[in-house]
Amino acid sequence: MYKLVAGLIGFSEGIVVGSAIVAFITLLDIIPRLTQLTETEGCIKIYERTMMLSAPLISLAGFFDFYILGPKFMAGLAGLFMGVFVGLTAAALAEVTNVMPVAASRFQLEDHMGFILAAIVCGKVFGSLIYWMVLNH
Repeated sequence: MYKLVAGLIGFSEGIVVGSAIVAFITLLDIIPRLTQLTETEGCIKIYERTMMLSAPLISLAGFFDFYILGPKFMAGLAGLFMGVFVGLTAAALAEVTNVMPVAASRFQLEDHMGFILAAIVCGKVFGSLIYWMVLNH
């Protein structure tokens, strides 16, 4: 009975967190803004389907302690993709909430917005690569 209740509570928590993330992404128009930043408006369905499929698949992989054996560069490739996603999402979120334009005007860097966004994305990519290739053995 204890395991049943714990499973029900865990499932309920997952539903709440998943709903909050979907609401967050939907209300702030993260996906449309991400496609605008990357100039890939024609691929919006791919973005949406990837996000819808990857969340449950990654959750299941973590739940069942799933891992893939392979060379170390595969972990780096996974880190690269995760870093690009997180970096682009962070850039889109920052742009949607007008953090970047306000900061750029305050520091008089309006002409360098492309470099600022690229630095954010590259920082996330390199951070993920370091994590997956060096720290995560």
